Amino acid sequence: MTPSHQFLWRCTNKRQSWISFAITPLLLATAGCSGSPEFNILGSYFPSWLVCLAIAIALTFLAHVYATKKKLTEQLWPLPIVYPALLCLLSCTLWLILFR
Repeated sequence: MTPSHQFLWRCTNKRQSWISFAITPLLLATAGCSGSPEFNILGSYFPSWLVCLAIAIALTFLAHVYATKKKLTEQLWPLPIVYPALLCLLSCTLWLILFR
């Protein structure tokens, strides 16, 4: 192989590697869900995570009421961190239990 052919071959491989590097995330994104994670409520489709979030908000509010009644809020000292963390924990757990 002549040096000019080797240069052309290297450029083609680099170009192909960049194209495959750019296309791979797109292909992975399209292969994500086998079915739509939505369900029908009164004729309208809602995402499952939205329902889990609504239930988790209600459960977090009940946990706040319980902690206030038992005077546990003094022990939960960074409340702006504790309640969003509890909300995230409950919503993810509910989604895993109900929809997986």
